[in-house]
Amino acid sequence: MELLERCLETTMELVSERGTHFTMSELAASLGISKKTLYQMFASKEELLLAVAEHGFEQIKRCEQRILQDTTLSLTEKIRRLIIVLPEQYQKVDWYRVEVVAEKYPSVYRSIRRHLETGWEPTLSLLKQAIDEKILAPFLLPVFQGMVIGSMEYFLTSPGFQESGITYQQALEAMMDILMEGIERRC
Repeated sequence: MELLERCLETTMELVSERGTHFTMSELAASLGISKKTLYQMFASKEELLLAVAEHGFEQIKRCEQRILQDTTLSLTEKIRRLIIVLPEQYQKVDWYRVEVVAEKYPSVYRSIRRHLETGWEPTLSLLKQAIDEKILAPFLLPVFQGMVIGSMEYFLTSPGFQESGITYQQALEAMMDILMEGIERRC
């Protein structure tokens, strides 16, 4: 594995364990490299975290492609999985710490928000197909999209879920249960 990939993965491990409360020196030591080498790759911790976020969303896009190509999934199961897709290595991250990211690393938070708000075309297409095939009841797609984005942003910044022991993944799954229950056709 090349150094950049190792650096991104090790950073995710540190973020999973400690949020953003690690130093570049600690990361360099974990990688067995000098801090100077690390700073040649990333000019700042914010730049490093931005690269980690972008890498994470690239992996999400790969997972989305696998879901879209999976012929064993029903249309509603594809929709459900696309909306809450989170690669396995990111499921153990304490996503509730993103509020700290918003305060200390604004470019990283802007990247996360941009990714949450864009790239919806495949999901919207499947939702429209499911409505056309009368699998889902008719509803306003932009409202549904806004509800999902709003919920995800709320989950990322609200301490209430963390305090009650609900993981980010559990919150996403509960949100999808509620949303899908509301739009699935009843016979």
